[in-house]
Amino acid sequence: MKKNKILGIAVAAIIGISSVVPAFATEDTAQEQTTNTLQTESKQLSKEEKLAKLTKKAERLGVDITALSVEDAKTKIREAEAVKLGIDITGLSREDAKAKIKAARETNKQEVTERLTKKAEKLGVDIKGLSAQEARTKILQAEAAKLGVDIAGLTNKQAKEKIKAAHQEAKAEKNVSVKESTRSDSAI
Repeated sequence: MKKNKILGIAVAAIIGISSVVPAFATEDTAQEQTTNTLQTESKQLSKEEKLAKLTKKAERLGVDITALSVEDAKTKIREAEAVKLGIDITGLSREDAKAKIKAARETNKQEVTERLTKKAEKLGVDIKGLSAQEARTKILQAEAAKLGVDIAGLTNKQAKEKIKAAHQEAKAEKNVSVKESTRSDSAI
């Protein structure tokens, strides 16, 4: 009897263990399916995000990419960037064109940095360690302070316009005062 009880317990344990293994296997499969579904959704999202980025870039460059495939849109944008940078990429492979555009961007970036540095030195502003955008903002603030113009709360574009108007006004006043002094000198 004891042998039958032990045999029964052993058989029950074996059946119990064998039914547990498929249950865990099913969970793994379900997790893999969920993971695959999430990855597919993220790929679709990334395609949508890519298209949104391409559209934004195309708008900035003034290029119409509606009804174009992603690859055609990338090609059109790449060509527009090359034109904007003043380089010729006709006949180049996609990788070569990307490399040439990247090199032109780096050169352009260096030139912009040099111009900003010269302008900052002229105004007596320290822009070390600042990004190009931060440096532009700091330079605009220095120019505005020099001219006595309030640019608080304005965008950089609006600030530039206001500073340009102040420069023109100062130039006009200078021309008027020079003409008046010339007239007074000739009257003497």
